[in-house]
Amino acid sequence: MKRKVAAGLLLSLSVQVQAGANYAELPARVPANNVILYIPWETPQATCQPVVKWTSDKPRVFSASMRNTFVENFNTMPALANGDGTAGKWAPHLDGGFSNGKFTGYDWEVKRYQPSAPEQHIYTDPNFKGSGTTVLNLNPFSISDSVLTITADRTPPALMPAVWNHAYTSGLLSTHEMFAQTYGYFEMSAQVPSSPSLLPAFWMLPIDRSWPPEIDIMEAPAHMPNVISTAAHWVNPATAAGTSSGCKIPSPGFAAGFHSYGVLWLPDRIVYYYDRLAIGQIATKPGMDKPFYMMINMAVGGNWQGFADDTTPFPQRMLVDWVAAYSTTGPSGCAKDARGVLLCK
Repeated sequence: MKRKVAAGLLLSLSVQVQAGANYAELPARVPANNVILYIPWETPQATCQPVVKWTSDKPRVFSASMRNTFVENFNTMPALANGDGTAGKWAPHLDGGFSNGKFTGYDWEVKRYQPSAPEQHIYTDPNFKGSGTTVLNLNPFSISDSVLTITADRTPPALMPAVWNHAYTSGLLSTHEMFAQTYGYFEMSAQVPSSPSLLPAFWMLPIDRSWPPEIDIMEAPAHMPNVISTAAHWVNPATAAGTSSGCKIPSPGFAAGFHSYGVLWLPDRIVYYYDRLAIGQIATKPGMDKPFYMMINMAVGGNWQGFADDTTPFPQRMLVDWVAAYSTTGPSGCAKDARGVLLCK
């Protein structure tokens, strides 16, 4: 039985055109089989620009109907990929467990946090052994009423040596072992916290393990309360330097309930959506023409959002109702590669 919808969210799947607002097809508890989205009339720019509200003197442009290529409703806990390379529906770790074509595993430290941040957590899962050979029983995932909970907490002191002395545990789920897509619409319905030192996120990376590019559909950095951050990262061909641009969208009270966070990725533009309302866009960047996979996670501590300490309240929870992807070709545009990953377009 699905949970009750948070106050203010509608169950209707019908098209809603709000006076003075962008076109919106309001999200439901279960993702629709297909979506049609408002595309901003403004020409996308080299940097991310907030989308102004639609007014009647401007043209209204809608996307073609897009059909599901991927749906995860979290009715039950999905099978997780094992750190030894055993396949699973979701992978609870970062990709890149191969070196010179040889699989090196996913339990090593750098697959479980991003040292460049530097993040304070370690991403764990029910099979995680850390630096040892015994399962640590540090499970950040749970399912209740078809909602996934990712819990961040303090590491039990006795287990600190086994997790390379990371003071906090949290969770990440990635589709890099099962699904990736070139262009289309990608969406998550979730209730994300806005608490000290946290960085909940929904983002995408290329399946070929190159970086950048990167598409950040949403981030909720703790040091910017009531703000949803979107971003794109790419290599500037003129300078060969990594470049980034994003929009910081005021979203008062987002942490109080469930909202949908989405991105429409087209050959010429990337449009970000909050509850199916277009909120920002940027011109599509170099390297963003190949399959990307999706990730959801809740990072703890870092240079950007601030570091956790003994006064930071824990546990903290991120609730995910569903994750979905859509394309104009639907399932007919999908095929598995040699690794068994479903690639769609």
